[in-house]
Order: sequence, then structure tokens, then C-alpha cells
Amino acid sequence: MSIAETTSEPTATEAEESATDESSSTDSQSDDELTRDDLFHVLQCRRRRLVLKYLHEHPGDDPADMSDIAEHIAALEHDTTVDSLRSKQRQRVYIALYQSHLPKMDDAGVIDYNQDRGLVEATALANSFNKYLDEEPSLLSAPTAESTPSAESITEHGRTGSHTSAGERWSGRYLGTACVALLAVGGLALSEATVSGVAVALVVSVVFVALAASHRLSLSAPQSLADRLRAALDTER
Repeated sequence: MSIAETTSEPTATEAEESATDESSSTDSQSDDELTRDDLFHVLQCRRRRLVLKYLHEHPGDDPADMSDIAEHIAALEHDTTVDSLRSKQRQRVYIALYQSHLPKMDDAGVIDYNQDRGLVEATALANSFNKYLDEEPSLLSAPTAESTPSAESITEHGRTGSHTSAGERWSGRYLGTACVALLAVGGLALSEATVSGVAVALVVSVVFVALAASHRLSLSAPQSLADRLRAALDTER
């Protein structure tokens, strides 16, 4: 079953639009101009204005696909992206365009609508509406899901930076401890003190084991106290 054949309960807005359409005439008075009633009849429905906005922004000379028009309008109405739309949200707009809005706009001579192929193209009369569409948001310049950084990527970036800075701190500690141990052994050698080499090696080993254990605990902890304090200070700034 195609999407055009799917039925759903109309919303209050769609019911109001349908009632207004039935009480309004959609026939143009001539082939090259629109009356004020024609202009008002098209402009009174926001979905029709958005169709014209999409066609005005549509690049190239090829007709637009009505499925793309429906998706972009649905995304705007639900304040989301095309990729994040649910099937029901797409269907509601698609069916309204397919069954009502596009045929009426085609009858008014504002668009050329090939219903069988699902193609929509603006006519010369559509230019009459351009000055009324400035307040409508752009449908083709909205950010997509691919161009919008996710919270997960931002968090991962911050976590990577935190691990890098922590690694630099621990490398400095290891280097400092090694230098102190080297100086201590050198001082003992120069002073000709009778200190067992085993004792010196044992002390150095204990120091490095303690450092390694501290490093391991810091990696397994979710966040150190120093990091939490630093984050709190940054937030206050």
C-alpha cells in the first residue's frame, strides 16, 4: 500500500483547512494573473506557503519531489530534522499535500503538479507570492543530523582532553621521581656511605610501585577530586 493510500485521523488544523477550502473558490480569473481572493486562498494555509517557500529555494531547473517537500515541512512543524522524523509525522503532511493542497494549488495555476509521478514545479504565477514568504523559515538551509555535533561526540572530546592532560601530569611525576632517585643514589656514591645497594634498590622500587598504584587508581576513578574542583571553578567563571 502506498503512503498516499494510508488514512489517518485529521488534526484540528487540517480539519479547519479543509473546511476553509470547501468554502473558497480556487479558480483563477485569468491565465496570467491572480486575484486578491486567489492570493489570500493560497496564503491562508501555512503548508501552502511552505510549499512555495520550498519551490522558491529549490535549486536547479528540475521539478521538486513532493516526498522531499513533505519531509521538510514535517521536520519544520515538529522542530526536528528530516532524518529524525517518525513515519506517522511524514504521512500526515504527505497525505494532506497529496489529497488537498497540491491539487488546489495546481487548479489555481500556481504550480504544475504531476500527481502520478509525484513531481511539483512552480509556475510564473508563483512569483506573485515571493514577497509574502520572507517571514517563513528556510526549509533547505536547516542543519541536518550529520552536520550537528552530538552530545556524545562532545562528551567524548572532553573526556579525551581530560585523559591527555592527566597523562601529562603523571609523566611529569614519574620523571621527577626518577630524577630524585638518581640524585639520591649519586649522592650516596659520592659520600662513600656504606649503604647496601639492595636497600637503595628496594626504596626506589617501593616509590615507583606507589606511584604506579596511584596512577592506576586515578584511571579507574570516574573523576578525581581535583578534577571536580577544577570543573566547579570553571562553571562559576
